[in-house]
Amino acid sequence: FDLSSEEKDKIINCIEAHHGTVEYKCIEAEIVANADCYRFIHPRGVFAYLTLLLPKRYNDFNKCLEEADKKLEEKYNILSLNICKKELEPYYKTFKKYIKQAK
Repeated sequence: FDLSSEEKDKIINCIEAHHGTVEYKCIEAEIVANADCYRFIHPRGVFAYLTLLLPKRYNDFNKCLEEADKKLEEKYNILSLNICKKELEPYYKTFKKYIKQAK
C-alpha cells in the first residue's frame, strides 16, 4: 500500500494500543480501543465470548465465567471516551452482577 510513514505509525499504534498497554499516540488509536471495548461489553459480545469462544478453550464452566469476568473488567478499564463508558456502564454492571451470581 502506498501509505505515508505517519499513516503507518497510526495503524501500528491502533493495533498496539487497543489492549490499553501502550499509550495512544493518535486519536484514531483511542477510538479503535474504545470501539473494541464497546464491541465486547455490548451483550452480543459478552454472549459470543461466553458461549462460542471460551467453551472451545475450557471444558469448565466456572473457568469460562472467570475468564469472561476478567475480560469484562479489562475492557471496561480501557474505556476512555465518556460517551462509550456512559452507554456501556449499565451492561458492565449487569454482567458483573450476573457473573458473580453464577459463580
